Amino acid sequence: MIQAVLFDFDGVLVDSMPFHVQAWQTVFSAYHIAVKPEDVLLLEGARAVELASKIFDEHNVRLASADLQKFVDKKQEMFREIANIVLDPPAVELVKKVGTAGLQLGLVTGTARANVEQILGSELISFFDGIITGDDVDAGKPAPACYLKAANALAVAPESCLVIENAPLGIQAARAAGMVVAAVTTTLERRFLDGAHFYAATLAELLDGFDDMVAGPGRGVLKSPVDVVVT
Repeated sequence: MIQAVLFDFDGVLVDSMPFHVQAWQTVFSAYHIAVKPEDVLLLEGARAVELASKIFDEHNVRLASADLQKFVDKKQEMFREIANIVLDPPAVELVKKVGTAGLQLGLVTGTARANVEQILGSELISFFDGIITGDDVDAGKPAPACYLKAANALAVAPESCLVIENAPLGIQAARAAGMVVAAVTTTLERRFLDGAHFYAATLAELLDGFDDMVAGPGRGVLKSPVDVVVT
């Protein structure tokens, strides 16, 4: 039985990925590295320092740890300067629905806590029973540590958690943690999102199928546009 719903942040609760892409493209351009949107989208969920390291490695660029951290800090500052994000009503409604359903509500993201606090604000943050960010773990997604830490913070078993994700690394992390996963194709096509139990195009579709998803794969009959894959 599902006892907690854990949301990813970027690309799920907020349409922030275009701003992340823009910020990464700008800071990498100083090293004459051209970053395509999919380079960032496919690595979403990793901690920023991990994402930067991977792209630098692919271009045979090596930075000292201190310089790499300064590079990431510059990207984060730029993101917060340019991000102009308003939460969609379905996102707010879905967050509130979890609370009214008597379930625990968590947020699990590879992004920095400062980004979360700036975008959500204190009122919406107060809805969450636990928040795990990239600042709270040593290894980002696809490592399951972030999701396991969230389950522990909420005092629920991993298998009792429903995760809402939009990126391959996040799906891998949640599945490795033993959780049920619903994937939304808000930033990547479904072909990139293997391994989820449920699929939907939007949070509005997830909202329509929420009660069935909480029943779990194979235990509910979906009455919405949400697709179910029993694995």
